Amino acid sequence: MTKKIKRREFMRTGAVAGITLASAKSAISQFPTILIQSGIKPIVIASANGNRFKNGGDMTAVHKAFTMITQGSDVLDAVIAGVNIVELDPLDDSVGYGGLPNAEGIVQLDSSCMHGPKKRAGAVAAIEGVRTPSLVAKAVLDYTDHHLIVGKGAQTFARNMGFKLEDDLNTDNSRQKWLEWKRKIDPDHYLNPKTRG
Repeated sequence: MTKKIKRREFMRTGAVAGITLASAKSAISQFPTILIQSGIKPIVIASANGNRFKNGGDMTAVHKAFTMITQGSDVLDAVIAGVNIVELDPLDDSVGYGGLPNAEGIVQLDSSCMHGPKKRAGAVAAIEGVRTPSLVAKAVLDYTDHHLIVGKGAQTFARNMGFKLEDDLNTDNSRQKWLEWKRKIDPDHYLNPKTRG
């Protein structure tokens, strides 16, 4: 029988572990080695799609991030590489390419990231045309003194950083779900085939 852990216990245990790791200055540069040598195993936590979608590959987002961390990659780079698997998967409609569009049928995406040891953060919101907004958020962290860039400014920043911009990030799946939603909220909408003569 498994023991259920209460949220407070989980948070308290996580905080103690974080403080313990943060107190060792050398832990920052040797994070994966110290974890493995000390017997502490890294943990990668994701929503359900992080364990489900593989985008045609053999690794889920969690598996990719965990593998990279244990091989010595920077933790943020590893997590973003995992997130990219889901962002690029046309079968997932929660993030990235094929994400559910807004009321106008346009896919607008948000992403944010933080790097604890560097004490830096970066984010984009309402960005259009970029399949991997997490990489743009990391570019905000790495190359600017901003924390958040929004809308057209985020799109311009992405273009200037060399990201490929696309006109439409809808997939057949996301467009179909948007059309169904549009028909439900407005039965007289011109997109509803029943109203066409």
